[in-house]
Amino acid sequence: MSKKRGVLKYVMILAMTAAAFMIMSGCGGKTYSLDEAKLAGRLLSEVEFDCELYQVQEKKVANFIELEGAEKQIMYMGSGSFADSMGIFRLDSKKSAQAAMERVNSYLADLQDSFEDYIPEEAEKVQNAITVQKGRFVVFCITSDVEKAAAIIEESFVEVSSDGDDGHSAGEPDEQEEENGEGETEGDGIKDDDSYPYIESNASIKDYGKVVLIGDAAYEIYSYSDKTAEKYASYVNSAAKQLGSAVDVYDVIIPLSSGITLPDNYYEKITSSSQNKAVESITEKLSEDVKAVNMYGNLMKHRNEYIYFRTDHHWTALGAYYGYEAFCHEKGVIPITLDRHEPVEFEGFLGSFYNDTKKSEVLKKNPDTVKAYYPISPDVSLVYTTDKGSSYSWDVIHDVSDYPSSIKYSTFIAGDNPFTEITNNNLQDGSACIVVKESFGNAFVPFLVDHYEKVYVVDYRYWNGNLIQMAKEKKVDDVIFVNNLSMIRSDYLTGKLGQIIE
Repeated sequence: MSKKRGVLKYVMILAMTAAAFMIMSGCGGKTYSLDEAKLAGRLLSEVEFDCELYQVQEKKVANFIELEGAEKQIMYMGSGSFADSMGIFRLDSKKSAQAAMERVNSYLADLQDSFEDYIPEEAEKVQNAITVQKGRFVVFCITSDVEKAAAIIEESFVEVSSDGDDGHSAGEPDEQEEENGEGETEGDGIKDDDSYPYIESNASIKDYGKVVLIGDAAYEIYSYSDKTAEKYASYVNSAAKQLGSAVDVYDVIIPLSSGITLPDNYYEKITSSSQNKAVESITEKLSEDVKAVNMYGNLMKHRNEYIYFRTDHHWTALGAYYGYEAFCHEKGVIPITLDRHEPVEFEGFLGSFYNDTKKSEVLKKNPDTVKAYYPISPDVSLVYTTDKGSSYSWDVIHDVSDYPSSIKYSTFIAGDNPFTEITNNNLQDGSACIVVKESFGNAFVPFLVDHYEKVYVVDYRYWNGNLIQMAKEKKVDDVIFVNNLSMIRSDYLTGKLGQIIE
């Protein structure tokens, strides 16, 4: 394609953008606030795109559009066969935003040029892209559903004040923007508060030692061990120190059902440590090199939902989803909403608590239902390796309809295996993570699949490799420790974790 033709197209896009900007942005020195995460969520859920869109890791946005003065960057792309995409950027000043607008236009011109020869209809879609700059914000969206997307983008901006050339007046408007815009995004429904649902029960309680049965639900008694928690934190800290700044290390600590869904009027009737305090204590022991994911508040906000099994010690996929929301909050990415996932249910599950209560007739008559959510990515492959070294292809979510009642939880990632490799063939950005987990992590991992091209899963109870060496060889972006509180009080399990780190 000739250079002249490319320049003409670039000029055409600039002219189109200028017209759109005049219509949508208005004029004058005005300050705007924008909830970037909310806008992204609305576009994903309300606008029709021709393919699934995946969030680009913020540190990799510059591979496509390099922006000076960027304070926040949200970008979504589809597969290479579709131009559908969007970007939402907050810059440090109106001047930087104007320069960013030029960079976005240049990117769109190049994108259109690349599609022109082999998928012309996609090039036309790029030509009709929505591009908006208001104050310090720049937004673009490529979709066939142009009218709907444009309306949502326009509705999402809130005018704060009129002022000078820099797009904000001294002092006060910045605070106002934080309050009306980014402040809400940072909250994201994760912060703790006192408005948790109250749960009350009049059912009888039966003590089985390590487990109590209240009505048709069983709960594990929890006792905090500071010495073991110290050892656990030291191993996670050691991993973060050895991996250095090239890899982000996350520690996802999962409370037990007895710390979340136990009826409030029974807490004084059982001998159990405060799990909220336990999570806080463990978090305090982690170094600043570790990104701690505290999901306690988010789980408590949903404690009256079906987030833990009644006949088993694990959380449900819904509980794991709320944990995943907390992880996304800490990582700075937008969680994929549940309504974008296809669900599947498997009835008749009788888990570990059923055996712990000597096969309680109450639990037998009220079995659990295992609900799972498929990744939104249509092309995902999984290969797991057994402790004998044999490898098998499997499903991220497997049909366990005909499985015995005791093992239906194995619908998630083929159950507990030393090593599992999951490949998202819809992503080709080189993103990768290692999940270091016990069985609670099984229901958590499927939600990560749509964010990484590669997800390596290590069950430290059975895997004998070296985590640090593997992370460097695989060039992963993140190492994610996913462990429940019961594991963190076990000297044996923390010892097993230490073996793969030191």
